[in-house]
Amino acid sequence: MSVVDAPPGMDFAGPAAGEFRARTRPKRLARFVFFACLVDGVITYLLAQRNFYSPGTTILFVGPLFCLSIAGVGYAIRSARIRVDEGGVHWGWQNMGFRLGKARIQNVRYFDGALAIEAKRGSVWYLSKYDWERYNTFPRAFEKAKLPLTREGGRAPLRARLQGYGVVLDALMVGALFGSALLLFYAAVR
Repeated sequence: MSVVDAPPGMDFAGPAAGEFRARTRPKRLARFVFFACLVDGVITYLLAQRNFYSPGTTILFVGPLFCLSIAGVGYAIRSARIRVDEGGVHWGWQNMGFRLGKARIQNVRYFDGALAIEAKRGSVWYLSKYDWERYNTFPRAFEKAKLPLTREGGRAPLRARLQGYGVVLDALMVGALFGSALLLFYAAVR
């Protein structure tokens, strides 16, 4: 009898061979945008209540929620971690996430700018150098966890670079920040 049981199908993978976090600057950007959108949204709601029945009020109630949703998703993604252990690869948070087990991993291809985790069945996971701190230590973690690794020379394939979400996510975050500020300005001047 054990004190702690694992969920069905999940074994105890042991200590992590490597744990990786999002880069500091994008994480700070996500945190700032989330809280700025939250403050902008509250102020926009308070200003919109002054002229509740005038035209354009609907956008002042829906718009901040939309911007806050984008900022919240970005903040959540930037707070996720990658954990590499002998049981496979886990992306997510401590109690929730996605796991690609060791038995499902066919190969891990390491390029200069991206990492491709190829599953035996299903899609390929791409991890971009832009998104993760200590990217150059990924190969050591996969070797330590005894996962199949192939070091490729040169740049990653185009599809790997396109699926790295970092640049697009940062652009969405900046767009949400500008949208939130624009809605606040509209609420203040009408």
